[in-house]
Amino acid sequence: MKYRRLSAVCSLFLGFLSGVASAEPSSQEKALASRLFDDASKLMTAGETSAACPKYAESERLDPQLGTLLHLGECYAKAGQAASAWTSFKEAADVAAQRSDARLGKIRERLASIEKNVSNLVIVVGENEPPELELRQDGALVGKASWGSPIPVDPGAHKITATAPGAKPRELTVNVAPNGQTATVTLPALERVPVAPGAKPESGVTPQGSVVSAGASSAPVDNSSGFSRHQRTIALVVGGVGVVGIGVGSAFGLMVKPTYDKSNAHCNGDHCDATGHDFRQSAFSKAEISNIAFGVGAAALIGGAVLWLTAPSHSEQQPTTAIAPVLGPRGAALSVRRSF
Repeated sequence: MKYRRLSAVCSLFLGFLSGVASAEPSSQEKALASRLFDDASKLMTAGETSAACPKYAESERLDPQLGTLLHLGECYAKAGQAASAWTSFKEAADVAAQRSDARLGKIRERLASIEKNVSNLVIVVGENEPPELELRQDGALVGKASWGSPIPVDPGAHKITATAPGAKPRELTVNVAPNGQTATVTLPALERVPVAPGAKPESGVTPQGSVVSAGASSAPVDNSSGFSRHQRTIALVVGGVGVVGIGVGSAFGLMVKPTYDKSNAHCNGDHCDATGHDFRQSAFSKAEISNIAFGVGAAALIGGAVLWLTAPSHSEQQPTTAIAPVLGPRGAALSVRRSF
């Protein structure tokens, strides 16, 4: 069991590194992205905005480019999807600021003008909702921090669903008006699922609403035979992952400047030919891979150190340790919680 767990940790990290290494689009993806961009531009010229926007979006997904983001934002704006347009221009402004792009000022001006027309949806949730409540808007999870706050949305109909263990699912549709309007909807009161007399309550919630777990027991749990017994071994593995991450980050970091320097012969300031553009995009990709790998490596080193230092001796009462990875768009970390 111990070795299967360690193998799973290693496989997860190697899979992550493989995904990072392949972050740069392939030649085929770039070619398809270019074709989709051209098709979208022709549709825009023909006034077929609704058909153009998905092609711009797919082009940007395959080969992220600042210019594609700007065209996508304008497409959404013409289609009346102010929230989507604002999101595209916000991302474009972030990219332009990171690269010190000369277009940053105009992008921010366009962003400010679009923001005035962004409509919002406010979902009001009652105080008596169970902690397991899952709230979704158009299928996307709405985090608890967003409850009761304005959520930027495109005009039109939006589906709100709410589910919780032991409760009937709730579903409602709200129409949001354009031009910066805000629609507020209150989640209907929770309604429990009836439990037949003598029936075993559904795992998660009792008829009175108290939280339980399937197969729960009041007897103490002996953790000494589980994770804690192999905690120091796992700490060494996690620390090794950290060393690999730092190594990968260093390797890609050393490749950034030589790759960028190759573009100088093909660029005049920020204006580059196709070859220069490819060199610079490759340099930016390597820099981002380096940052992510360094983040993962640092998090793993810290996590390994925490695991080692908090590992119980065999003579101590066995505490429990919960470890969870926290991944973000620009890095990663480990969350470690200790209970006694």
